[in-house]
Amino acid sequence: MTKRFGPDLGESADRQVEECNPGGVPKPGNTQTCDQKVPAPMTLFAGFGHMRLLGRAIKVELNPGTPNAKVVLDVPQFDFDNQRLMTLPSPVEIGPRDARPRRQLPQLTKLPPRYVVWGDGASDEMCTGIMTVSPRKSGGSVERV
Repeated sequence: MTKRFGPDLGESADRQVEECNPGGVPKPGNTQTCDQKVPAPMTLFAGFGHMRLLGRAIKVELNPGTPNAKVVLDVPQFDFDNQRLMTLPSPVEIGPRDARPRRQLPQLTKLPPRYVVWGDGASDEMCTGIMTVSPRKSGGSVERV
């Protein structure tokens, strides 16, 4: 990404690709995931998904794949023109142990087929769950994102 976008944006993109894909090489596929560890205890209040034109759905889940799994953001039909902050029904306590068709788009129909990568352009893709949190003192329940 650094070669394509320059050092400022490219280094950030390279770091994100490495964090989400051991070895830095994403697996091709219709669905991508990226687990992130929560660095300190905090309270989660709201969130929104941010993607580009190719994004179809986004979900943020605490404790994925465990009996304590809890979906905190689910947008099954992502709308690029309606990326809005969604307040959770009630705040969620999280902590350090927590982690885890272009041919139909008029804007992209004239572009030649290519492997879609993370990028800053509308014909690239990114999928980011942006959460609104506040620091939390120790104590209370802890979940994994």
